[in-house]
Amino acid sequence: MEMTDKEELFQKLDPKIITSWKISRWIRFGIFAVIMAIPTVILFISEVPKEVMIPTLIIDALILGYLTVTPFLYPAIEYRQWKYSISEDRVLIKHGIFFIQTTIIPVIRIQHVTISQGPIKRKLGISTIQINTASGGFKIEGLSDDNAKSIAESLKNKLLTRLNQQARI
Repeated sequence: MEMTDKEELFQKLDPKIITSWKISRWIRFGIFAVIMAIPTVILFISEVPKEVMIPTLIIDALILGYLTVTPFLYPAIEYRQWKYSISEDRVLIKHGIFFIQTTIIPVIRIQHVTISQGPIKRKLGISTIQINTASGGFKIEGLSDDNAKSIAESLKNKLLTRLNQQARI
């Protein structure tokens, strides 16, 4: 049975994930700025001709300009796109910015569930839940700590129920 978005009861992420994504993107910006600054300084010191210097500076400016804009635009768009649904027999995850990815995970295929937090998410009180199957891992990030624990417990119970039902057949 195929369900549309309107028939599916989707949940949204905790809005604090937007702050986490912004901080992550600013950190990425800082790392790229430092990495790009080193060769640029070397070019200035070595007195490279303008024909080489100008295109290098233009490329640096374009990359840094793009990285400056992403913390403002992408987290809000990404937040609107991210949603998940957990039913008795499956977990459905939809996310993406330009290309929307839909992942359907049958509960019976789940091998284990992991709750994790990095330092930024821990400070914000949000978690990521990793759902592992034989074919790989799937994440739902930006869940409140309580919600992540509740989902992990719920998935464990659903899996045990499904396994018990299969054992009786």
